[in-house]
Amino acid sequence: MNISDVINDIKLSLGLETIALPFNKPTEIVLQEIIQTSVRTFSQYKPWIREAFDSIKNLRSPDDFSKSMGIYILPETLTRTPVQYADAYLANSKYQDEEAAINAFTVGTPFVGFGSYYPQDILNANATGAAINKYAGVTSRPQTSKWLGFNKIQLFDFPKEAYVKFVAKCDHDPSLETIPISCRESFMELATLDVKRVLYNTLKNMNNVGSAFKEIQLRIDDWSGAEDARNALVEKWTNTFHLDEIDLIQFF
Repeated sequence: MNISDVINDIKLSLGLETIALPFNKPTEIVLQEIIQTSVRTFSQYKPWIREAFDSIKNLRSPDDFSKSMGIYILPETLTRTPVQYADAYLANSKYQDEEAAINAFTVGTPFVGFGSYYPQDILNANATGAAINKYAGVTSRPQTSKWLGFNKIQLFDFPKEAYVKFVAKCDHDPSLETIPISCRESFMELATLDVKRVLYNTLKNMNNVGSAFKEIQLRIDDWSGAEDARNALVEKWTNTFHLDEIDLIQFF
C-alpha cells in the first residue's frame, strides 16, 4: 500500500476534491495525520511481524543490574516503529552446533564411555555431563523469554555466547508500505471511517467556514454516524482477530 494512493482514494470517495476544508494545512496533510490513528489501531489486529538476529554479547542493557538479570534492549532494527510484543528464540550458529553436540553426549547418551547401566556409571556420566554444560555455559533447560515492554526483553537460560532470533509485533510504517495488499480493503474501511469521524467532530461546531459552508454542512450530516460505525468495526475485529493468531487458538 501507499499513503498517497490511500489519501487520493479517500478524497475521491468522500468528495473532498470539490470543497475547501477550513484548515490552515493542506487537505493531504490533514488526512495523513488522521490516517496515522488508523495505522495504530489496525496494527493492534494485524501487526507488522519483524525478525532480527544478534549475539547476546552485542545486546545492550539499561544498566549492569538489568544485564545480570538477563534484561536487554531489543536490536534497533526492530524499534523503527513502536513494538507491541516480542519473543526470543535460540538461533542457529556455529556455537549452537557445538552446543547440540555437547547436549547429544551429555543428555541424549548419558552412558557413553561406560557401556553399562551400573548405578555408579550413571552417576559418573551425569556428573560429567553437568560439568561440561557448566563449563560451556549451556543448559538442558529450554530457553524462554519475557516481554517487559518499552523495547525491553528478559532472556532465561540462554547460553552466554548464543545468537538470538527476535520476533516482534510492531506498528506498521506510517508510509503504509508494510501493510499487506491483501489487507487493503480492511484498512481502507477503517481509514475512511476515521477521516469521517475526525472531520465531523472538528467541523460540526463551526458556525462560519466560508463560502463552502453549505456544501460542508451536507457532508457533515453524512459523516455523523462514522463514530458508531467505527466502534462496530473495531468490535468485530476484536472478536475475530485471534483466528489469524495460531498461538491463540485452543483445541479441545
